[in-house]
Amino acid sequence: MNKLILLSILCCIRLNAFADSIDIKINSSQLLRGESLQFECTYPTYLNRPKSILTLHLWIEDLNRLKTWKFRYPMAGGKAIGSIKIDSSMKEGTYAMHFLVQQSPLSIYGTINNFIKKDSVIRMILSSGKEIIMDDIKTDDLGNFRINKYIFEDSVNFIFTPKQKKKGKGDALNISLITPVDSAFKAEAAKTVIVKIGEKNIDLPKADAIVFNPFKFTNDNTIPEVVVYGHRKSKEEIFNEKYSSDLYKREDEKIISGFENFTMMGYSTVLDYLNDRIPGLRVLQSTVKPSKYLFTMSDSKTNNEENEKTYWSFAYRSSNEANLFIDEHLVEAEQFINFPMSDIAIIKIIPPPFIGGWGSNPFAILIYSNRQEFKSPSNKHSFTVNGYTPAQWIIKY
Repeated sequence: MNKLILLSILCCIRLNAFADSIDIKINSSQLLRGESLQFECTYPTYLNRPKSILTLHLWIEDLNRLKTWKFRYPMAGGKAIGSIKIDSSMKEGTYAMHFLVQQSPLSIYGTINNFIKKDSVIRMILSSGKEIIMDDIKTDDLGNFRINKYIFEDSVNFIFTPKQKKKGKGDALNISLITPVDSAFKAEAAKTVIVKIGEKNIDLPKADAIVFNPFKFTNDNTIPEVVVYGHRKSKEEIFNEKYSSDLYKREDEKIISGFENFTMMGYSTVLDYLNDRIPGLRVLQSTVKPSKYLFTMSDSKTNNEENEKTYWSFAYRSSNEANLFIDEHLVEAEQFINFPMSDIAIIKIIPPPFIGGWGSNPFAILIYSNRQEFKSPSNKHSFTVNGYTPAQWIIKY
């Protein structure tokens, strides 16, 4: 009995030490809809490795209802700041904000399940809402690799393809990916803050009286969107409606589906595939630079096996000014050419004049990368990874 009492005392001391080791400042404990909750979390540097990046998890629960939210922020120098705007849909009542510090940054661990020696260096393409990044990743002798130098907000689409392409099989990787921050973790420090949302006068409970239960946060509390169509639409039509913005939609656009398109897989690049498939579109490559009066050349160049410069030229109907896009981001020809064929959802050609492009009479060729919801079970080489919560965000019910 005495041992049990002693153990309980030690646990309480440990929890209090956790709470004392993290400092939370918020702009207000009473908020109205439309206002923003601003917070600053400080973790002592003497408990942290110098210059390391930690992860701050902010888990919020409605104390009156079964509703929870999860956010995470990078902690640089032991400090994290954020701002969460209260949406008009939020219910009035009391909310518990649980701040949890994890002694590790957002890192990604991968394994090539069908690893061969030639895959010791693989190409990685990051497609985010802001830019396209390409990088080479080195693996160990067993095909394992780690990505830990990117800090990104919201979500990013990671695509992996072999550095050494083989025609028809150039991107047939089977990769397993793990992000430890999404798994169960032990909080190095934790503190709970209570806030009120709404105009009603409500007595706020003490934070010490709130028992933090991580099992309440196992569900993400999102309801899948239900879409009812009058007739059965094709995969590419549904994809185009969901992921193409208005600027990149035209009644006269041409769309090629990449879903279960086995013919497409036999081509090494998307430009090779497009040649002679769209009436009026001409895509040429040569080791000799054509006259600028015939075609508009991209400044990007690729190297073939003989290290000769390869030039690409484009023409469509009355225009020779091509704008190349990946997920609606303007990219160089090299990025466009190196995009893995097996991860293409749709290819879209928008005739001239394309108002969102550069040039006097431009046209656009767009690649849209596939999304997990549209994929069939197969070798995995593309993943959507959730990053950190943007510094300014909106919380909705």
